Parts: sequence; structure tokens; C-alpha cells
Amino acid sequence: MTNDDAKMSKKKPENSCKFCDFKCFGRSNMSTHKLLCKPKNDDKMMTNDDAEKNVQEMSDDKLFSCECGKHYKYRQGLFVHKKKCLYEENMEKNEGAEDDLYNEKQIILTLLQQNNQLQNQIIELCKEKTITNINNTNSINSHNKSFNLNFFLNETCKDAMNIMDFVDSIKLQLSDLEKVGEIGYVDGISNIITSNLKALDITQRPIHCTDKKRDVLYVKDQNKWEKEDDEKNKLRKAIKRVACKNQRLIPKFKEAHPDCIKAASRFSDQYNKMIIESMGGSGDNDLEKEDKIIKKISKEVLINKNLEIE
Repeated sequence: MTNDDAKMSKKKPENSCKFCDFKCFGRSNMSTHKLLCKPKNDDKMMTNDDAEKNVQEMSDDKLFSCECGKHYKYRQGLFVHKKKCLYEENMEKNEGAEDDLYNEKQIILTLLQQNNQLQNQIIELCKEKTITNINNTNSINSHNKSFNLNFFLNETCKDAMNIMDFVDSIKLQLSDLEKVGEIGYVDGISNIITSNLKALDITQRPIHCTDKKRDVLYVKDQNKWEKEDDEKNKLRKAIKRVACKNQRLIPKFKEAHPDCIKAASRFSDQYNKMIIESMGGSGDNDLEKEDKIIKKISKEVLINKNLEIE
């Protein structure tokens, strides 16, 4: 052994392999060894610098990442994780809940649109149709010696209200609307008209009946008394106008009870019934319903012919 060899043997090797027991002098020897060293775990072949570099690359690239935020170096690790990860399942549930909420909002919007359409229909019904006024001059004669109908109407009742002025004077309350919903269109509208007629003095009333069996009626319109013809157009027009005034109270009821459009509200059934009955209810057609109202009015404005009128 030379002196140089002795010195080398005493000197501690400069390089050692971290994956096996190999030690050597000089970097070239270690480089040659690394090419031949093949440990079972490929990860062990990396130097500290290589490991740090790969960790940095993995952090930057995130090649195998789960939507929950976890990252894996190998695809197999991500595959195993996804079998256990509940993130996607929870996301699907959340998306389903959002869909349900959206559907509920759509239902509410649809109900509101339908309610607005119903309100528009009510307004349309309130528009008066043009009714041709038939002015027939009738001679009012009475063979009843104790009662002169012509005198009664043109003298005793000369200051009576015109039929449409009477209708315009009617002031309706929410209680009238609620009553129509409760007892129905025919009875409800009849009560409104007859109660306001009864509130007037007999000489101020715009309607008088001389024969309730045949519904013979005399109506004051445009400052003159006329016998209603078989169609009874003047009285029918008055009935329609009163019904329209009643319908206009529906928005006020809604203002007083804003939750009435909700099915769970205790006012829901009442609100729906009021709308139906205010628009005429079910059953008979409009003419038949008006005939019934006219019958009820005739009973309340029947003239007492036993009155002694000079």
C-alpha cells in the first residue's frame, strides 16, 4: 500500500448512497452507482433535491386532484380516495335541493300570474255593454177608483231618484262582498239592492211594482217614469252595475288579507268563493239569475193600492 492509498483509506468517503450501503470517493463514482442502483420503491431513487422538485411540480400541476380539494401524486391514490369521497354525492344533493327550490318559485310565480289574469277578467266583466234604450211612451191608466197610478208616479213620486242615480248612490262595504260569497250571487246582489231601496222613502224610490206575479214594474229613468217592457233592460242594467261595484271590492279584501291567495291561509276558501260568486256563481245562465233577482226586488217594491191618494 502506498502512502497515498493509506491516506485514502483513512479518509472518510465523501459520498454515500441513501438507498443502499454504498460509499465512495468522488462524484463520478457516485453518478455511476446511481445508474445501477434500483431499489424496490422508485421513490427512494430520488435525491432530496429531486423529491423537493417533484413535490413542487405536483403542487403546481395538481395532476390528480379531487373536487373536494385533495391532491394525489398517483392516479391510483385518487381512484381509492374517490371510492370514499362524499363530496360529489353532497354536491348532487345540493343541486337537487336547488332544483326543488327553483320549482317551488316557479309554482308561486305561476299562481301569481293566474291571479293577475283573474283580476283582469273581473275588470273586463265590469265594463258595461252598450244597451239600447227603448223609449216607449205608455199611457198609465188605472181603473182602480181608490188608487190613481198615474198620479202616484208623476205627482206623489215626482222627486224620486233616477234608477242609475240610485245605483251610483249605493256605498258597498267589504261585508257586502263577504255576504255575496257566503249566500251566493242571486241572494247577495238582491239583498244589496233591496236593502238600499228600503232605506229610501217610498216617494224617493226609482222602482215600483204593481203586479208581483207578472213582475209589472215602473222605473224612473232620465227624469220620467216608464213601464218596463218584457226584457226589463233598465233593471237588468242596474243589476249589472251593482254586481260590478261589488266585484271591485275584491282587491280591497286582498289588501286586508294578503295571504288569502295561499292555499294554507284560513281566508283562501273564502277568497276563492267570493270571486266565483261575485262573477255570477255556478248554475243558471246570467239571464235566469237576473230574473230571480228581479223577482226578489218586485216583492219589496210592491205598491200598496189601498193607499188613498187624491
